[in-house]
Amino acid sequence: MRALLLTLAIACTAAAQTAAGPTVAVVDENGVAVASARVSVQAPPAAAVRRETDYTGRCAFPGVAAGLYTVRVEKEGFYAFESAAVQVTPGSTVEIGITHLQEVREVVDVHESPPAIDPAQVSSKETLSGLDVVNMVFPATHDYRNAINFIPGVVSDQSGQPHVAGAQSYQTVTLLDGFNVSQPANGLLLIRVGTDAFRSIQVEPSREPAEAGKGSGGLLMLNTGIGDDHFRFWATNFIPSVQNKHGWRFDQFLPLITFSGPIIKHRIWFYNSFDGEYDNLIYTALPVGQDNDHIIRFGNLTKLQTNITSRNILTTSFLVNHLHDQYAFLSPQSPQFSNPKDVEYSYFPSIKDQHYFANGMLAEAGLGFVQYDINLTPYGSNPYFVNTQTTGGSFYVSTETTATRWQALGNVYLLPQQWHGRHDFKVGIDVDRISYDAHYNRQPISYLSDNNTLPSADLCLTAAQNAQFPCTRYSTFSPAPLVEQYNSEVSAYAEDRWSITNRLLVEPGVRWDWDNIVHHNNVAPRLAGTYVVDDAGTTKISAGIGVIYESTPIFLIARPFAGTRQDIFFSIPNSSCTVNCITTTGPVNTTFTADTGNLETPRFVNWSLGLEKKLPAAIYMKAEYFQRRGTNGFVYDSRANSTTGDFVLENTREDHYDAFQITLRRNFRETYSVMGAYTRSHARSNQALDFNVDSPILAPQQPGPYPWGAPNRFLAWGYLPFFSLPILHQTEVAYSMEARTGFPFNEYTDQQQLIGKPGEQRFPEYFSLNLQLEKRFHLFGYYLALRGGFDNITGRCDPYVVNGVIDASHPEPTFTACLGRAFTSRIRLLGRK
Repeated sequence: MRALLLTLAIACTAAAQTAAGPTVAVVDENGVAVASARVSVQAPPAAAVRRETDYTGRCAFPGVAAGLYTVRVEKEGFYAFESAAVQVTPGSTVEIGITHLQEVREVVDVHESPPAIDPAQVSSKETLSGLDVVNMVFPATHDYRNAINFIPGVVSDQSGQPHVAGAQSYQTVTLLDGFNVSQPANGLLLIRVGTDAFRSIQVEPSREPAEAGKGSGGLLMLNTGIGDDHFRFWATNFIPSVQNKHGWRFDQFLPLITFSGPIIKHRIWFYNSFDGEYDNLIYTALPVGQDNDHIIRFGNLTKLQTNITSRNILTTSFLVNHLHDQYAFLSPQSPQFSNPKDVEYSYFPSIKDQHYFANGMLAEAGLGFVQYDINLTPYGSNPYFVNTQTTGGSFYVSTETTATRWQALGNVYLLPQQWHGRHDFKVGIDVDRISYDAHYNRQPISYLSDNNTLPSADLCLTAAQNAQFPCTRYSTFSPAPLVEQYNSEVSAYAEDRWSITNRLLVEPGVRWDWDNIVHHNNVAPRLAGTYVVDDAGTTKISAGIGVIYESTPIFLIARPFAGTRQDIFFSIPNSSCTVNCITTTGPVNTTFTADTGNLETPRFVNWSLGLEKKLPAAIYMKAEYFQRRGTNGFVYDSRANSTTGDFVLENTREDHYDAFQITLRRNFRETYSVMGAYTRSHARSNQALDFNVDSPILAPQQPGPYPWGAPNRFLAWGYLPFFSLPILHQTEVAYSMEARTGFPFNEYTDQQQLIGKPGEQRFPEYFSLNLQLEKRFHLFGYYLALRGGFDNITGRCDPYVVNGVIDASHPEPTFTACLGRAFTSRIRLLGRK
């Protein structure tokens, strides 16, 4: 920190003496500064002078004399700007506006900015543009989280949660328009936004700057749109669909409606995106009449941007989500009424103010609030049981949880300074207040052998103890007190983007983190840089290393308040006996303790090395090697490392992740593109089991892979013009493919004792190819796009549910819930012609 402040002081007092020149300021259609835009100034026949804009959208051209110049500005995601007669004078500022790409062009003679290797991009960033999200094909296209799965380095587990660089979900910080929207208690990605609303989805798994927060799994950034001076209207999937499962039945209705425009032109704009969902989820392995789950979900994002002055921009937003899942967790192994009703709400209001100073500085301040309410309610109070094939009765637990986060942030982008190159300094602070309230009410669970059912709640305590005794285990729970857990977090950072030459950039930074649970002052330095190998800018090498201290996961701190469990185990040593055949063990008490006074902050050291290369035919190649090493990780383990007893929260977990990743991408005209990637990775922990009061696992803590580990993974997707067809004429084809190693899973005895090592078994290898054709056309003065095709066109099973309970009647694991082949369609209204 001291060295960085000294560098700042020297830079502020030792600016190089260079002849004054013009400054180019680049803004978008709403007056917001555009950073890292490529600007060239040329007076033919002289060679062009090229610069990139800084954080505030400005770049200086020292030594450029007065005159008429051709100015060109490019930035991926925007239309290119070019003018052959721009008058510049030394000391003047030329403001240039560029426009975001639109799905339907309003001006014919505009062209997209071509892709290029960005020398100022230090992080290992992967980006899906808003048009990529709309154009690419993936299962359940109404959920943007399924698109994230097609970003190299991101793997989605069976529940749809993304895992970046092998990390757990809570180890990745998710930002929506700059604010942290991860679920405050458990860090899950639960926020929903319509897929039409995105300008980009970005992932930074490594070399993230000091500003980036406390996620060892990097950053996931969700950036949404805003209105401009044109009224726009989009609608998607406004026609319901049907399905042929146990006969023709209603399938789903997934309307997305987006509209935006000016309230006062050139000054105030609005944006509103509504997404709805009504699903009739059917499992053909269940009996007719008991085979479906109705899911109702809606969300709405409203944004307002006000340019109070040309230098002061105020942006407000409000996002609301609601979910009603009739039979949450429904599967072939869990019939309707043995699952709870799931009702969830979330709210996210925010406000951010940006002020651009005349000297080139930028200051911004923001305030955000997020709240998640989740209620699980069983159907009735019938005794709950689990046998080797299925579950029955009423779900055993009802829950009511509320998690909130207040977040205040401030950033200052200082005036660029010259000292052995250019320095762009940035400092900031982030203050969070987190609360978590939870209430649990549980009833006993009876674990039964074979296909036995539960005629009475006390069967395991009263049944005749002969060779036909039906029970293997009986679990009861103590009352759980109301959980009220709080945490306050304070962070500050300082970083410098040091452009030593036009080809060499170094980005040192440091951050300080503290919270009132662990009470440690953590100082985390980070260093990264890029080097452009050739003058043409077609080859770039990047490298970086950083220390990350993770935020404290409240769900682990609050686990002792979730109650305790008491287990009685039953076994039949001699299957030929007739009376007094049962050996009873227990009751065995399972408790959880967290002594926060003795905890350390989990610490990671992440480093990576990257190579970017422009190949022939405008193919861009990116190769990356990542390494994450975590120590002092939070984990619950028994005091004597036994299979039962008092579990204590300790700092003994170590995480290891290594990955090599190569990506090829080719962009074509009119936003057509193709992408392919391969990742070889290894994600393991020395303590892989997650013990909690609701987990019946019996085993000592031991090493193993994480459940989302896929050592080999291929991804590909594209959106391309297709050949002309009769009647339809010009069409487009969209495809996506994922092939990977199957996820790990565990095998258990009928008493839920772990067999073998954690993650020793794996699902079958996964392969899915999705293919659709799209036709864009005009009808009654409107632009429309109609798409149809198949998800998993090969019809491969690709199961995502496994029964891993092994006994005499079920000697091998069985896989169910095949994805199978599905015909899907989409219709989109893109606006007026």
